[in-house]
Amino acid sequence: MITSAHKSAISLMAVWLALTSTATQAADDAFVCMEETQEKCDYENKNIQLFVQGRDAFDAGREKGDLSEAYKIARELIDRGDKKHGGGLMKFIYVQFGLGTHKNLPQAYRWVAADLAAGAEYKRLSLERVLEQITEKMTPEQLAEAKK
Repeated sequence: MITSAHKSAISLMAVWLALTSTATQAADDAFVCMEETQEKCDYENKNIQLFVQGRDAFDAGREKGDLSEAYKIARELIDRGDKKHGGGLMKFIYVQFGLGTHKNLPQAYRWVAADLAAGAEYKRLSLERVLEQITEKMTPEQLAEAKK
């Protein structure tokens, strides 16, 4: 005769078996580096992690009117040699600069002007036009501050 204690023990055993088989299956499905070296995988994973942080900072920065953190992360990605993620993020940021989302206009002006002077290029984005858009929103005092 099967008692309620036996039924409980059988139920617990079934749950335990399901959990252990799921854990074993998860270990079998673990991420395998498809790059030539683990260092390359680590590098790519760090870039993706930074890009996700940058996108989050971009979203938060649009709400606050301060894209400084997103800019810092985009610059780090570009400096790491990741033009795809860093450049893409920077384009989003520069478009917002042109729209006036970033409230520190002299800072935005300096960043765009520095990129322009360095010869940076972004597909389908004119840094000259972004600089013009920022300038149109600035007071003469802000423009003088930006050009210091």
